[in-house]
Amino acid sequence: MSITIKNQTIPSILTSSFAGHDGDGMFPLSLLPSYRKLMKIILETGSGNITKSATRWPHIGNFRLLKPWTWRCIQNIGNRGMLNAYGLTNPGVEAIAPKIARAIAKGFKVIPSFYPQFIHGQAKAIEETGQAIEIYHHYMEFSFWVLELNFSCPNSAEKIKENMADAVALIKDIKQKYPWLCLIAKISFVHPQSFAQELVSAGVDIIHAINTIPHDLVYPDARSPLADLGGGGVSGGPIFRQAYEYNKRLRETLPQSVPMIMGGGVSDVSDAEKYYCIDAKAVSICTVCRLIPKEAERIVMANWN
Repeated sequence: MSITIKNQTIPSILTSSFAGHDGDGMFPLSLLPSYRKLMKIILETGSGNITKSATRWPHIGNFRLLKPWTWRCIQNIGNRGMLNAYGLTNPGVEAIAPKIARAIAKGFKVIPSFYPQFIHGQAKAIEETGQAIEIYHHYMEFSFWVLELNFSCPNSAEKIKENMADAVALIKDIKQKYPWLCLIAKISFVHPQSFAQELVSAGVDIIHAINTIPHDLVYPDARSPLADLGGGGVSGGPIFRQAYEYNKRLRETLPQSVPMIMGGGVSDVSDAEKYYCIDAKAVSICTVCRLIPKEAERIVMANWN
């Protein structure tokens, strides 16, 4: 497996968010020997890292590294699962882009992820996405050929299901201005399959589904521990069945020529294989890397191209 597009290759295994905003590690996880070992294996095998999503300008979400009382927005919930309401905390593209360039220079295969903030209006989101692309291109030059646009964050101030028309308009605009750029659209469990079809018609090259599922859709009869932060998104083992069924239905509705990165709940090698069996061209992992790094190592090694 893997994805070959625009004469470039995207590996069959990708971490999503796990390697931080820079793609070569996330502090303070980088203090852990198990984390450093996994990052070394990712580097040596040529596996890929999709970064945590950036915004055009610095954004303060729910998590603050230097404020311990905010750490509760990331919780382990059992069954190899996590609940988070991280909320897009990041220092902005201008601070992140040169660090991604350094990660690429080290040999990491890094795909930047950008979150268009439609809360300020469609035109502003399109303008800021274009600015972000110019900044990435400035720092990465010829190594910048692919960008993930994240339309899936459940912990922002926006209602992501209401931004579908804005997302399609943004894709059309960006594809017209930057036809050389490979665009990955990351969509959410709350989006209908028709949204992915519209994104592809607008110019998206690859669909990435999915990341987390809102707590109330995984545990409809239980109040989220993070209810005051919007409920948060569940990842890891508890969502695999729902994520698998969503991806399976989505794959059946998209043209076979459109590659899919599938994720959501991958906790071991067999979970990754189940996605490959429904025609995933790449599989994304995150929570397993945090909770069971040894198993993440096995997933990476089992799919070493």
